Amino acid sequence: MRTLTYRITPAFHALDIELTFMPSRLGPLRLHLPIWRPGRYQVQHFAKNIATVTSTHGPIVKSDLSTWTIEVTDLRPITLKYRYHAEQPDAGGSWVDESMVYINFVNCLLFPHRGENRACEVEVVLPPAGFSLAKNTPAGGCETSCSLRTYGNKFRAKTYRELVDSPFLAAPKIQSLSWKSNGITFYLQGVGPRTHFSDRLLKAYQKFVRYQLDYMGEFPVRDYRFMLWICPKPFYHGVEHTKSTMMVLGPEDRDSYEDLIGLGSHELYHVWNVATIRPKALLPYDYTKAVVFDTGWIIEGITTYLGDWFLWASGVVNAEEYVNLLAGNLKLHFERDGASKQTLIESSIDLWLDGYGAALPGKRVSIYFKGALVALGLDLLIRRKFQHAKSLRDVMLLMQNRYGRLKQGYSRQDFYSLVEEVYEGSLADFWSIWVESAEPLQSAIAELLEGVGLRFESEGILTIVDFSRLECFGRSQ
Repeated sequence: MRTLTYRITPAFHALDIELTFMPSRLGPLRLHLPIWRPGRYQVQHFAKNIATVTSTHGPIVKSDLSTWTIEVTDLRPITLKYRYHAEQPDAGGSWVDESMVYINFVNCLLFPHRGENRACEVEVVLPPAGFSLAKNTPAGGCETSCSLRTYGNKFRAKTYRELVDSPFLAAPKIQSLSWKSNGITFYLQGVGPRTHFSDRLLKAYQKFVRYQLDYMGEFPVRDYRFMLWICPKPFYHGVEHTKSTMMVLGPEDRDSYEDLIGLGSHELYHVWNVATIRPKALLPYDYTKAVVFDTGWIIEGITTYLGDWFLWASGVVNAEEYVNLLAGNLKLHFERDGASKQTLIESSIDLWLDGYGAALPGKRVSIYFKGALVALGLDLLIRRKFQHAKSLRDVMLLMQNRYGRLKQGYSRQDFYSLVEEVYEGSLADFWSIWVESAEPLQSAIAELLEGVGLRFESEGILTIVDFSRLECFGRSQ
């Protein structure tokens, strides 16, 4: 019985969880809860949401911040029971209320030491007693969305790693749209008013999905879900997964179209850029400790830059709309932290210290927005040298071939070398100034943007001065 078997019964703002498994040896056995999750490079200690754990195998002792230990005295199945308080209403948390159940398994599922590669089976008992969804029948009354393989009311994953990369959503009614692109099935599924799941949104998703697939030439998975919760309060958050993304936007009475196309395009590209192409430190994920690495700006910066560019290149937005998106990103960098003291390398590391909220004034730069500035600079440098015959696309295709497809992690120096191979020359000065220092970049980016017909007048103002040159920028080779 190598399989880890979970039974989850939702209650209001809580999940009652049972884990049953066969231990592999006698003696002390540690059980872990992840302290972080993919897509959020900070320590979160989800164990703070568990008061106590009990076991059918005797006493279980809290032995570390996110670790429990049990003494295995004989090789028979062990069942653990605990309650997880599901009160984090965002894309990376878990949330249960009268109308829906949203579970990020990475938040709440214990696993035995070195058990990340064990097969898993999960039964979510829908709905629980004493809560308004109880009018429905277990497993059958609610509609669900999850990328895991479904067997009746149970979900199966090849490994714990696959399980915790597969969020689960259930509600009495889930809006659902689907289509095929390049032989891959895509779903847009979620909770919220039907007006948010419009034909206009579906057509936009079909366009940028098809473009990204053609841009990269292959897709790592056979089907993919855009999962969405339109929530009552003002909100904007998305989290990437290998076979899905979860997006939370609100409130319900506003037009979410522009946010949804930008967020959807960004999260989809993460299927390549981090879910498949990963830094060495993240291959594989170690959920039991802070995994410090200095290339967060590659993951988030390139994805932020290309996520917007794909909207333009695929025809979802026009040139003027794209220039406004680009100007917005430049404004966010230069006005908010353009004068910050840290380099991108230091800020990639210090996310684990500071989290994603406010840090010391003038300390950290955004790996998203300065990272996007670096990606833009690289793309423009390559395009300028090769008259658009090469672009950042060549870099990402090579990254996919060398690292993603072969499941080998890359270092910062590996990335430098690969980009210089595409560029056919040294970029030592670029790395030194744009990545490894905190020098201001207004003049440098203004010069590069001029080459594609854009005048960078100030931190948030971009003016189109040559449509013909700009048009070349909107195409890959």
